[in-house]
Amino acid sequence: MQTSLKTLEGVKILITRPEKQNVLLSAKLRNLGATTIELPTITILPPNNTDPLDKSIRSISQYDWVIFTSVHGVRFFSQRLKSLGEPSDKLKQVRVAAIGPATAAALEHLGKKADYVPTQFLSEKIAAGLGDVEGKRILLPRADIASKKLPELLRQRGAEVEEVVAYRTIIPEGLSADRLKSVLNQGIDVVTFTSPSTVRNLAQIVGANELTVLLKGVKVACIGPVTAEATKELGIHVDIVARTHTIDNLVEAIKNDIRTV
Repeated sequence: MQTSLKTLEGVKILITRPEKQNVLLSAKLRNLGATTIELPTITILPPNNTDPLDKSIRSISQYDWVIFTSVHGVRFFSQRLKSLGEPSDKLKQVRVAAIGPATAAALEHLGKKADYVPTQFLSEKIAAGLGDVEGKRILLPRADIASKKLPELLRQRGAEVEEVVAYRTIIPEGLSADRLKSVLNQGIDVVTFTSPSTVRNLAQIVGANELTVLLKGVKVACIGPVTAEATKELGIHVDIVARTHTIDNLVEAIKNDIRTV
């Protein structure tokens, strides 16, 4: 890899975000001179059955807290609000926590300022930051394959937790072992993972051991500690972790790492 102090010129970066979300990350990296190759490893879809989510939306005032752990959760929650004819600012009826600044910003578009955003974007930080949740009703609109860590921590603290599927994540059509190998054979320098699903889906397709081999010599950049932990659990070495869970910080972390090469 060769780069100047100001750019990522000559650096090839593989982006694995969902198709509709890779544009911003690609643009920021290309502005620094990088060559980006997009290979979405997850597709985000609405739930097969929206009834549980719809029911929770209609009775939102019955909850003490609603916790959003991704921008996707906010987006699909918002879509159901519109479909049900509910006011966009209905979340003002309840206290809301957001996993990080991007999710908090998405909430503001719904007219709701997050009541709590942890300084570290981890499940245990959210659980601890809500204070005394004994006997409190907490709603978690999340992905169908979301980790059980947060609800377990909240239940341990005495909360009554209701999990509803706000969206599904699936492996995109056309994503195969041959496709991945073809892309990596182009001489990728850095691969970015922006959620646990982006790396787990690759491991599901080629196997964790094979993925480790395929990524040998490629720097692995993760958007935050949760994604980094999921990557390490697959036996993959993580080289770069963003300081905070945002695209801007991921780009900055990549840039700072490359400069030291």
